[in-house]
Amino acid sequence: MAAEETNPFAALLNEPEGQSGFNQELLERILLFTLRISGVYSTSGRALISMADTIVTTDDTSTVSEELLAHAIFERLMLQNPQEHLVASSTSVADDDAALETRVICYLHRAFITCEQTKNELPEQKEACERIRKLILTNASTCTRQPELFTNQSLSTQWLSVLEQSDPSDVTTQEFFVQTVIKVMAEDDQLEALGALKAIFYPMLAEVQKQLTNVNLITIKKLTFWTLGYFVHDKRVPQLGEVLIDYTTPNPNAKGSEYMDTLLGQLLCLSIMPRKSNGPFEFFADISLENQHSDPSLWQLMAIHQDAVFALVKQLLVLSPTTKKKTLQWIANCLHANTSRGHLWSNINLPFEQVINQNASDSFMIGLTAVLLRLCTPLCEPTMKVLLVDPTYCAVTDEDRQAKQVSMLKATEETCLLPTDENETRLVAEKFNFVTEIFYMTHKAFELGYAACIERYTRMTRELHNLQTAYHDVAQSHPNNALAKNLLRMLKEQMQQYLCMRNGLMEPSNDTHILKFFEASAIWLTEIAMVTKEEFQVATTKEDFAPHTLKQRRIPDKCEFVPPYLKSVPENVIDNVVAYLSFSRHFPPGQFIELYHSSHDALFKMIVLFMGSAELVKNPHLRAKLAEALEFLLPKKISGSIRNSFITHVFDNNVDRLKVVPSLLNVFVSIEMTGQSVQFEQKFNYRRPMYAIMEYLWSKEEHVQCFKNLAIEAEQNMEAIEPPLFLRFINLLINDAIFLLDESLSNLEQIRQLQEAQARGEWNALSQNDRQQQLSSLHQLGMRARIDNILGRDTINILKLLTIEIKSIFCHNSMVDRIAAMLNYFLLNLVGPQKERFKVKDKKEFEFDPAQTVLEICRIYINLSTSEQFCLAVSQDGRSYSSQLFSYAENILVRIGGGQLIGEITDFAAKVLRMEVQYREEQEFLADAPEEFLDPIMSTLMTDPVILPSSKVTVDRSTIARHLLSDQTDPFNRAPLTMDKVQPNNELKQEIEMWIAEKRNSANAPKS
Repeated sequence: MAAEETNPFAALLNEPEGQSGFNQELLERILLFTLRISGVYSTSGRALISMADTIVTTDDTSTVSEELLAHAIFERLMLQNPQEHLVASSTSVADDDAALETRVICYLHRAFITCEQTKNELPEQKEACERIRKLILTNASTCTRQPELFTNQSLSTQWLSVLEQSDPSDVTTQEFFVQTVIKVMAEDDQLEALGALKAIFYPMLAEVQKQLTNVNLITIKKLTFWTLGYFVHDKRVPQLGEVLIDYTTPNPNAKGSEYMDTLLGQLLCLSIMPRKSNGPFEFFADISLENQHSDPSLWQLMAIHQDAVFALVKQLLVLSPTTKKKTLQWIANCLHANTSRGHLWSNINLPFEQVINQNASDSFMIGLTAVLLRLCTPLCEPTMKVLLVDPTYCAVTDEDRQAKQVSMLKATEETCLLPTDENETRLVAEKFNFVTEIFYMTHKAFELGYAACIERYTRMTRELHNLQTAYHDVAQSHPNNALAKNLLRMLKEQMQQYLCMRNGLMEPSNDTHILKFFEASAIWLTEIAMVTKEEFQVATTKEDFAPHTLKQRRIPDKCEFVPPYLKSVPENVIDNVVAYLSFSRHFPPGQFIELYHSSHDALFKMIVLFMGSAELVKNPHLRAKLAEALEFLLPKKISGSIRNSFITHVFDNNVDRLKVVPSLLNVFVSIEMTGQSVQFEQKFNYRRPMYAIMEYLWSKEEHVQCFKNLAIEAEQNMEAIEPPLFLRFINLLINDAIFLLDESLSNLEQIRQLQEAQARGEWNALSQNDRQQQLSSLHQLGMRARIDNILGRDTINILKLLTIEIKSIFCHNSMVDRIAAMLNYFLLNLVGPQKERFKVKDKKEFEFDPAQTVLEICRIYINLSTSEQFCLAVSQDGRSYSSQLFSYAENILVRIGGGQLIGEITDFAAKVLRMEVQYREEQEFLADAPEEFLDPIMSTLMTDPVILPSSKVTVDRSTIARHLLSDQTDPFNRAPLTMDKVQPNNELKQEIEMWIAEKRNSANAPKS
């Protein structure tokens, strides 16, 4: 025992019986030292260290015992100055350096490599080489476990040198490294051995991390990943993977930004974007303001780097159950620590420094998402393991996480497609597989990474446009003044930041992975949403709710069964798809979604299914966003997009294409019916893509027929408990048109007044502050007028298209007065004596095109002109109609080239006038109707009086029907009300009919 304490290598001295000694020349070749005492050495010409003075030998034979060799190796490692023992020198300086090597790991590494080479070159020495190899590894293990024996040496630095300088094509170094670690683990308690490995390799990994702090995609060392690969490539030593993942794991309560400071975080941060949120920006410094730059070489470097990080993480996941669990937990903890990145709206008022210190950077989150997307490759076509994803993952409580094999933290707090009732216990599967974990983690990473960056990119685009406008305005008149130069400097800085963000988000390899992952997600969503009640019951029995097989069912007309586990599917699965498709508008023509036609059907089906179904998605805003995503799939150029016409056939060939119209109208009306306060601008931003889709669908006969079928169904169910979908839709269209055009005209009138005051020089007398305030008011009014005009134009256009084929429902007594009054009001304002009030400078700037609006309104008149009820309603509009109205319109049409429309409007005006005269004559003898015969809301004679059940007030059926389209309450006491609850007032109806009959008889009786 005392001997072992003196010499830690003493255990090696017990040579097994029956083994022969080692050839001296073999030892000199491998170990570069000699034990000969005669002064006669190898004739090979290699440099040698003499150990004869250190090791006492009894003879000068050509063989050495294993006991003696073990002692000799130990003493060689302990030599402080080998130069003093150099007895043979080589002609090669490198050979001399090898013999004189004092770094113990480097010496043993070279000896191991030479031993392996000798074993191959001298087959007869194979058994001896194996024994020498074992001694080398035992010494390497002891050095690693007891580095304190070598007081002036850094074994961490030596191991790094060995790994960095190895040839990637040579596996011998890998074997030396692995076998040493195997020996360490075999010779000590597992925990102590792991501690010993960390003591050596943590400083080494720290040096690798330090090297990464000042590199970028271009300057990163090629062998960095090769060095780290030694820790994860061999399943014989999973402990090395544990060392790596433990080293790169921060404390459990670390902030999101602290993950960037880990070794893995440093790798994830390398991107085209800056590694930190506030820069520095390293690429696109030399740019012109005219071109939208992209750099394929940078894209290639980014893809290669992210592939390498993915390979490293994947090896950690497959190395052992322990490294897999720890790696998944690293990702889960990182996502949880960065949750506030997904709440950009809540960070707006925080200081910028606080936000960036709290969260990881954009580049880090994009890098993490890129790795996760690559891990999701098996979930996508063709293997489609996404069908193994269980939809109840986010129902697992923190208490059950370990038992259910769930890594993500606070998954239960995700906002899901359907709400959970208070105290309700959600369904949970028995356990969750790796595929399920990685699916939800990837969606969360996309939400916190790409989705947040897309929002920031959109803001940057807007700010850059404003800055460009400001610069060009100044540069045109004063290109060399200080303001212009300052604006140019700011513009170049912002352009560089914008291009770094743009190119980081648009890297083609990542976009390919994103699209394939979202295609798989869309298929999964449709499969889980359309299960039958029987299939759900079987899944409940098994406690396994994953789809498993692809059913490819058709979208039903109505959801017969809604699976309860939709209360556990997070909204971000759909929201991410929407964000990506919306962002894809900014892609250059031909990139990238057009390349993958297989994804079109999957995305189309998912969008149509969920967009129109409040049973499957409670949040109307999310369903409205799906309409925006659907607009991306239109095979046409989109307003605000730089892409060319999109090539797809889903609107012509997809088996569920005829579900688009009802789905679209459902989401259209849901924005108004939410009971929530939907801000005006937000509501109409949702409507804009819907109008674009409707206009496109109107070019397809089978989709037009869908609109017509819904109109027929609505006419047949005008008094149903639930107002028919198409009736609610056109009611909202009219509401929108009235509001938008009214607002637009009001804003334009104010703009004209401000412009005139400015032109008269009235602003010159104002203070600088007041002048700035007037300019700001003008700008704000202009922006609002522009939005109103664009959306108002789109709304009128849809009304024009609808009335080409669908007429009678617009002329129904609950609708006809409103559409007639709306058309009259706007026509009078645009062509009547007061039209000059809206004449502003630069009409194009405000998207104000009164001539086009007049043409559209006149076409709607003509489309509905065959209905006598419509013509009568036009004539009875006391607010805007006069016999001169259409004369004003004809004058304008002549001026703007109305063509055939001029004659049609003339004929229509004559018909309206005839109806007016006829109606006036009839109304003259009904003018003195009793008060109880008049509708209390409209003050008109009732023809079909009904009693409201709650307030007991009698109103005309058409009046209350129109009211209930927008507000399903009693207008007199706000009690809930539907049309089936109103009661006919037959007695009053008979009285009114008798009174009218008497009046007619009196009017027709011959005068005496």
